[in-house]
Amino acid sequence: MRDLDLLVHGRVDGAWVCAETGLVGLTVWCPGGARRLGVGIGQKVVGAGWLPREPVFRAPSRHPLVAALKAHLVGHTVRDAATDDDGALWVTVGNDAPCARVRLFPALLGEARVLDGAGSVVLVWTGPRGRLPFRPEALSDGAALVDASDGLAGELQRAALLAALRAQARRLSRRAEAVREDLARLEDTGRLQRIGRMLLTQGAQVPRGASKATLEDWEEGGALEVTLDPSRPAKAQAERYFHEARRVQRGEGAMRERLRVTEDALAAVRALEARVEGSDAALSEALSGWTEEARGLGLDARRVRARGTKDEPRLPYIEYAAWRGARVLVGRGASDNDRLTTKVARPQDLWLHVRGVPGAHVVVPLDKDVSCPSELLVDAATLAAYHSDARDEDTVEVQYAPRRYVRKPRKSAPGQVVLDREKVLTLRVEKTRLERLLASRKETQ
Repeated sequence: MRDLDLLVHGRVDGAWVCAETGLVGLTVWCPGGARRLGVGIGQKVVGAGWLPREPVFRAPSRHPLVAALKAHLVGHTVRDAATDDDGALWVTVGNDAPCARVRLFPALLGEARVLDGAGSVVLVWTGPRGRLPFRPEALSDGAALVDASDGLAGELQRAALLAALRAQARRLSRRAEAVREDLARLEDTGRLQRIGRMLLTQGAQVPRGASKATLEDWEEGGALEVTLDPSRPAKAQAERYFHEARRVQRGEGAMRERLRVTEDALAAVRALEARVEGSDAALSEALSGWTEEARGLGLDARRVRARGTKDEPRLPYIEYAAWRGARVLVGRGASDNDRLTTKVARPQDLWLHVRGVPGAHVVVPLDKDVSCPSELLVDAATLAAYHSDARDEDTVEVQYAPRRYVRKPRKSAPGQVVLDREKVLTLRVEKTRLERLLASRKETQ
């Protein structure tokens, strides 16, 4: 193909790939100016031509074909460019002898093949399956080729962003519903307190070993059905009902703030979803802004993928924003505690846990040779107390140490660790501090 002769003696300045569409290209600086050779080996982008510009949607430099092209062709002079009997385009670089070549084959099963100077295959990359065999006879004006690639890739990324936003909306809806259910229990606190008072006055009349009792409600009239622990005297169980009522009431402020933050985030996600779905703006101009806005709403941009929205592996921790925006990581469960402590935390990070009580491992990421500020330490200890069986206590002891002094014995139970060195903080839980921290929870999987 005589058109390819224009590349000879030019220098390869760039290489790019649109993995979703199969458009592969080289930018070559020739005596007459830069030329962009584009070869489409994908499902809907098939052909070869001179492109007026590089595609907007391109694979990152870590993509294997991009990396191979840059390593073996970029910076070298084009020695030869031609087509073979199969319809594949060859570009060979080198001076006195070939040092590398690329074979771009836009056929039914299109592929790109990179070879070294000895002819050994470095990489074979197969693009999305093509619909019809294609045999380039001459290089065309590639404007339609690059426009088709950008249009298809943009729509795929829009679909991926929409799917991710909808998944985020479902997560926020579930969270809001769970908080509403907790708030609904506030209506039951009066009944719990009345049961406690009735047990104090009438518990002595309940037979020992009873699992249920009917008490006279002398405050509001009628009767109260009560569930009891058969192993304990009924009168002694009054405190259990008082304790449950206090626990629900104590968390009301944090729950209402959490519901407000969740509902605001849900409204923002749904508003962005509506804009993405209904916009007729040029995707190349709008997608980056949409993705950045989604990231600000708690959506991990790594989950926005052109081929779907398969989630990243589930994180073993919940993340909070503590003092001055510092990150605090809280284990989700016993096995997650192990992963957080042994796989995520670094030796210099601060590790915390409520002393002598089952609960979450808490990690404060720190730079090397940086100590944890006292306010950040108290924030992390407050979260450790909340995510433990001592949640309802006013004062707790929290042990802490650099992660390098925490080890997990062989064959120990999930979440069980041993500290070689520790300090202990006696913490008095502050309601306003706890509410601020709970409202800062970030959405993670």
